[in-house]
Amino acid sequence: MAKYCLQIHRASKLLSTTRLAGPPMVLGRAAECDLVLDGEGVSRRHAEVFMLGDGWAVRDLGSRNGVVVNGVKIARECLLQPGDRVQVDVFELGLQREGTRIPQASPPQAAGSVAESDYGVVRTMHQLPAPKLAAQHLSTLLAFSSALLGTEAGPERRRRLCELMIGKEFHGTAAMLLRLRRDHPTPELLCAPALVDEDPAPRVSTSVLNALVASETAVLAASSRAPVANTEVVKMTVGVGARIAVVACPVVITPEHLDFLYVTLPGVYGTAEWLALSAMAASLFCQAEEVWAARQAAELQFALEDEIRRAHELQQRLVPRDFIAGRIDIGFGFVPCKGVGGDYVDAVSMADGRILLVAMDVAGKGMDAALIASGLHTTVHVCATHGFALKTMIATLNHYLMETWETATSVTVAASILDPRTGTLESINCSHPGPIIVGTLGQTRELVTFETVPLGLMEFDYETRFDTLQAGEMLAYCSDGLTELFDEADVMLGEDGVTRCLSELRDPAGPRAASSELVARLHRRLADHRGDASPSDDVSFIIAQADGPE
Repeated sequence: MAKYCLQIHRASKLLSTTRLAGPPMVLGRAAECDLVLDGEGVSRRHAEVFMLGDGWAVRDLGSRNGVVVNGVKIARECLLQPGDRVQVDVFELGLQREGTRIPQASPPQAAGSVAESDYGVVRTMHQLPAPKLAAQHLSTLLAFSSALLGTEAGPERRRRLCELMIGKEFHGTAAMLLRLRRDHPTPELLCAPALVDEDPAPRVSTSVLNALVASETAVLAASSRAPVANTEVVKMTVGVGARIAVVACPVVITPEHLDFLYVTLPGVYGTAEWLALSAMAASLFCQAEEVWAARQAAELQFALEDEIRRAHELQQRLVPRDFIAGRIDIGFGFVPCKGVGGDYVDAVSMADGRILLVAMDVAGKGMDAALIASGLHTTVHVCATHGFALKTMIATLNHYLMETWETATSVTVAASILDPRTGTLESINCSHPGPIIVGTLGQTRELVTFETVPLGLMEFDYETRFDTLQAGEMLAYCSDGLTELFDEADVMLGEDGVTRCLSELRDPAGPRAASSELVARLHRRLADHRGDASPSDDVSFIIAQADGPE
């Protein structure tokens, strides 16, 4: 592997020569940088030079004034070739093989600069005769496509495209991959230009640019009529001196920018055949970029799904197991619609023997809502462990939400403290669906509770109300994921449907079923209603049954 060094000049003076090893080298004005450049236009962490494959590349670290390679400001990063000039403010950096010095000369002509053109007409593929392509060229393009699909580094793929166009089979004299932003007239260089000779990179013709933007398809122009029978190419001025041909082929087209391949060739190759070959190379490059983007997206999706799976397992551990406390039998149902969710149901035994029952619904779905719900779970358990009064606990939860999340979210809450010995319920409801009490014969009524606004919106003075869960009665807390459950015909279950399901859960004439069995029955009823429709919200509920006096 060749050994490289980085030579730094200011004006015509050589300031230093640094050997490049494996680790990246950070350049900037800050003292902690690997290479300190003391200039007013240098950012604290301006750029870094890093190894890419068998070569080296430069990357802009979000600097204020940018990084210029061979006279063109780079968009992000650029693979360097020996002899390339990198401009950082007043400093010129050059990559060179060890033992040589980069000669100082006048700055090269800017590859991304634009030259005025004498002719405004350029031909597209549809305006030229059908091309006749040689099998040798097609074979080269297939090998090129295979090489791109095996090249992971984006800068290396861009380099391969440019070098293909100046290879012996394609006869280009210069090839550049450029980006033209819709709001800026001058294209940016996406990688170092590929040049046959040591001449400056060519200027970009305004006629070619205008035709490319207008047609968004491959275009061809030449400085004279090509000496090929029945093939006319409109002549134009693209430079000074020699007669040349130019092809420009779109690679990526977005509302914000147009990426394109720009190739200059001897005038004799200004024909439909060479335009077609260039367009095919650009198309194969574009396909390879899409394949690599899809692969990266798939890898990201796999990682995200793995994170969601682990988050789901963690959240499931926070759902309490069904349990019996005195004469109270309690069961829980929880099904998030996106792997994880913002619903939270819990029952916590307090030191004095009472039970805190709580059901919450965080506004939103997915990971963000699940994160907030896990924080509420911790706060609830701390409050219950320290014997907080119900009003104090709700005020603490509201303060936590407003301090931690500001106005980013709101949470509905239905909470009660139940005494298993007497059935007494002290309750408060912050805009959650009202808890339902079901009698022994299936009759229903709403739990008596103090009603107020959701948590996380404003400070509020909380109160509570009292009710009693009689022997044989069932108490149910349900989230709006039940009332807003849709079937295949887009019909919502609604409050009446949920109340009907609850009233029919138990068989008055049969043996008393445990709360865990009632939870399973309710899940089946909800599934029957939804059918093949996709879930649209988290589903959570608590079922508590009073067996009788202790």
